[in-house]
Amino acid sequence: MSTALDNVAVFPVPVEGEPQEEQPKKDRDNDGLHKRRGIWHTRVKVEGRWKELSLSTRNYQEARKERQRKIDEFEERLRLPDLAKLPFEKAAELWLGERKKLVAWNTYRIDKERLKPLEQKFRGKKLCEIASQDLRAYQLLRIEKVSPRTINLELKVMRQLLRTAHLWSRMVDDYKPLRENSKGPGRAMTPEQEANLFACAQKSLYLSAAFYAGIVAANTTMRGCELKGLQLRDVDLINRTLVVRRNSTKTDAGCRLIPLNNAAVWGVTRLLERAQLLKATDPEHYLFPSFRCRHTKEGHAAGSGYDPTKPMVSWRSGWRTLTSNAGLKGLRFHDLRHHSITRLAEAGVPEQTLMAIAGHVSKSMLEHYSHTSGCKPNVPQWMRWTRLTLSLQCSSRQQRSQQIARIRCSTTWQAASPHECPHEPATVHTFPTVARRHME
Repeated sequence: MSTALDNVAVFPVPVEGEPQEEQPKKDRDNDGLHKRRGIWHTRVKVEGRWKELSLSTRNYQEARKERQRKIDEFEERLRLPDLAKLPFEKAAELWLGERKKLVAWNTYRIDKERLKPLEQKFRGKKLCEIASQDLRAYQLLRIEKVSPRTINLELKVMRQLLRTAHLWSRMVDDYKPLRENSKGPGRAMTPEQEANLFACAQKSLYLSAAFYAGIVAANTTMRGCELKGLQLRDVDLINRTLVVRRNSTKTDAGCRLIPLNNAAVWGVTRLLERAQLLKATDPEHYLFPSFRCRHTKEGHAAGSGYDPTKPMVSWRSGWRTLTSNAGLKGLRFHDLRHHSITRLAEAGVPEQTLMAIAGHVSKSMLEHYSHTSGCKPNVPQWMRWTRLTLSLQCSSRQQRSQQIARIRCSTTWQAASPHECPHEPATVHTFPTVARRHME
């Protein structure tokens, strides 16, 4: 007769003092891997302390393959010299070497230029010996030669270098940047100055790049870097628009679609003809082809002629010659952006529309670029421009084409330009179709 206790396993109770059999130890995992929040990690011992290294994968087999490589990279970093104990010029050289691999070429070039006056001041001094008093002394010495804005930008590079060497935290409370002029050096030209500038530009064939770029910048608010980054696919003469892409502008807001008035269409048409003469034919070719001899410092082979697969480096010499001939010595090319925004503001363009055209994200930045004279704006003149610009930002390609076609026929659209070029373009619609922008 079975009972309910027949299926219960009863284990013998060990007698006190009786030797027990040793349980076999569980085999340990010797692959050096462990999981944290689903990601495989490994550990490396540094000076008696364990350091966690993420393998950045959830797959076990990949983690086993990556483990040794990650450890080798970590040990290689440990063998690098301590920046804090190096002289300033040597630490700056190593920092720039890393910087070159991580940032865009233009950012690297600017950092290198801003380090030159710092190197003259701190040459031979170790980074760990630099204190906040030294930075203050640099400000007082440098202010006699350059603006506060320039000094703050130079010390910004110094701050990045000290932060990399883990030295910035000890002086961050004592450092104070110089007060900058909120309006900056930007200025807007008078109508007479503008007419004289572009009249002088038309007298010399060698100033064509700077001249046409100036015409477009003065009528579109575009930056110099945005103009140099334009490709043939970004130009649409049929719909009279330009596209500024993210890789050629400073901020996300700078990526925008810009309508073209008559003067801008004339300038862009001339630039397309110039680019075609310089062998720029593919949609990916640049509107301002590069002059090969200007790239010798970048490690490229020297040569002659133009390369349409690379953008133009600079038109600084041509611009300086142009402004000098026009009696406007000291006028920066970037001042054309100030000039265009000022004219749009004086014409009564609403702030939202003006920010969309200029690629600004704040009202304070808009005020920085605007140098209005306080006269009453002509609001009706810009009503259609406002509607067009706002609709271009949120419409499909077909809708944009229809809207531009309707407004282009209006006399208000023709009068919306703050600058009108005396020569109406004759080849706006006859330029090869490769110049048209193929929008996705």
